[in-house]
Amino acid sequence: MRKLFSGLENLFFLILPYWKHGKLYVLGRFALALLIAPALSLLQVMLVQSIIDAIITGATMKETIMVAATLVGGTLGLTVIRWTFLLLYDRWKAEEMKIKINRSIYEQAIKTDYKYFDNPDFYNSFTLAAGELAVKSENALQLLTEVAGILSVAVAMTAYLATLSPWIILITIVESSICLFAQRIIQKLGIKKTMESLPFERKLNYVHRIAYQKQYAADMKSFGLPHKILPMFDRSGRSKVLVWKRLAKPNTWANMMQFFAWQFGQFTQLTYLIYCVFARGLGIGAVTGMFTAAIRLHDMLNQFVSFAGRAMEVSLYTDKIRAFYRYKSIIEPQADGLEPPSGTFALELRGMSFTYPNSNFALKNINIEITQGERIAIVGENGAGKTTLTKLLLRLYDVENGEVLYNGLPVSEYNIHMLRRKIGVAFQDPQLYAMTARENMELYNTADDEALNGILQKVGLSIPLDKEVTREFDDNGAMFSGGQAQKLGLTRLLHGDFGLLLLDEPSSALDPLAEYEMTRLIFEQSKTTTIMVAHRLSTIRDADRIYLIDEGCIAEQGTHDELMTLGGKYAEMFTKQAEKYVLK
Repeated sequence: MRKLFSGLENLFFLILPYWKHGKLYVLGRFALALLIAPALSLLQVMLVQSIIDAIITGATMKETIMVAATLVGGTLGLTVIRWTFLLLYDRWKAEEMKIKINRSIYEQAIKTDYKYFDNPDFYNSFTLAAGELAVKSENALQLLTEVAGILSVAVAMTAYLATLSPWIILITIVESSICLFAQRIIQKLGIKKTMESLPFERKLNYVHRIAYQKQYAADMKSFGLPHKILPMFDRSGRSKVLVWKRLAKPNTWANMMQFFAWQFGQFTQLTYLIYCVFARGLGIGAVTGMFTAAIRLHDMLNQFVSFAGRAMEVSLYTDKIRAFYRYKSIIEPQADGLEPPSGTFALELRGMSFTYPNSNFALKNINIEITQGERIAIVGENGAGKTTLTKLLLRLYDVENGEVLYNGLPVSEYNIHMLRRKIGVAFQDPQLYAMTARENMELYNTADDEALNGILQKVGLSIPLDKEVTREFDDNGAMFSGGQAQKLGLTRLLHGDFGLLLLDEPSSALDPLAEYEMTRLIFEQSKTTTIMVAHRLSTIRDADRIYLIDEGCIAEQGTHDELMTLGGKYAEMFTKQAEKYVLK
């Protein structure tokens, strides 16, 4: 019983998005189930009984036809109402609801703090919500309206039978109770079969993916991979079959119990109806109506039995979907705060420290002061914390200790969404979107065609502004190499007013000379404060100041010449890179 109530709770949670976006639609669905469905069932039961009673009582043909026409007319009218709702409203409204639900998921993800995207549990919940919530919500609404219709029809049939003979109700309930018991056994066996088969099913699916996906084709043909995965497939297949074979006998007995209970119930009902005709003098019409109503009641009770299993199936992943909405965010929901000032930004990182959860990595006591218009470079080995630093500047994470200040004020005092619009960002792997080249270039700021074409020319790209980027929706869409993609990503920063540019190895896919020219273009084109994370040190020689991060701390700082004179790790890294290019 507790599982049933838990399943109902999950079902009500699942239909909340439908209630939020379409109250009238939900009410209409329940009206069909609670009003139209029982009325149609009663009319269908009464139709045969009324016609037979009219004939037996000596009604004329015209009178009998009028009785039939009245009941058929009522049935037709209610059916027209039902199908009008389903065909003219339900089909498109249900699709609209799915679209709105999916949009609400995306909005929730946008409002969720970035730190949660590092959490596998959150990401699993998010993936499940994005893939299943709209479908499961529709299934939940369908189930609840069905059970509402089942109960309303069952009540109507019970009321009808009570006016004739309560014994037929008792017979039907006893029969359905036995069927319910058998059905519960069948459901438990089905769940057990699924859970015991799951480990083997996963291995079968894994081999299936390897066998047909293109990325594995070369390995399959080049070395002995088939001799490893095909035996795995065979073992898993045999194990799965053994599970099914072991559970086949109890499943058969449960199904036989359900079948014989139903047959015995039908026989008992017929026997009692025959008794009513001969012993009680009940009319043929009434007996026919009782038999039809008893069958309808039996069907409704059996459908209600199956409801529990279907509810459990629909709500199986609901807890994980609900978990997606339970994550509490602090940064992204912020709607107030100061508007960032116009012009270039001054920054200060004051005693800043940060650690990822469940990680040994840490930024420790970072102190950096950047004046307006300065061009700063951050360098260090892989994993030193350079990219993490840029994410902290964007307030994708909050620092654990210390402060990040923009123009003398803590970053938390600003409206973070307005602040980010003033910070131009280019990462090592820019995302190009299935939009036109113009739309890809205008993610931050709009510009006229002349300005955009001029920027494309400066970065060395030749592409019409209205050309579709990628082939996601257009077979003739433009495709880019890694270097070209980085160039198009950088065009977003070469127009509009930014208070700060954050460049995280934005041209690393270019050859050294092209990368140097691209860096020079950025510095010349934009006079704003700039922070560049670089791996190729030759590109940042002209930076006003260079910070070397090592093991989460600032190990060295100064101009290029000062650091080379210092003869420390920066000088060692620069010299090794220079030797490599000379050797080439």
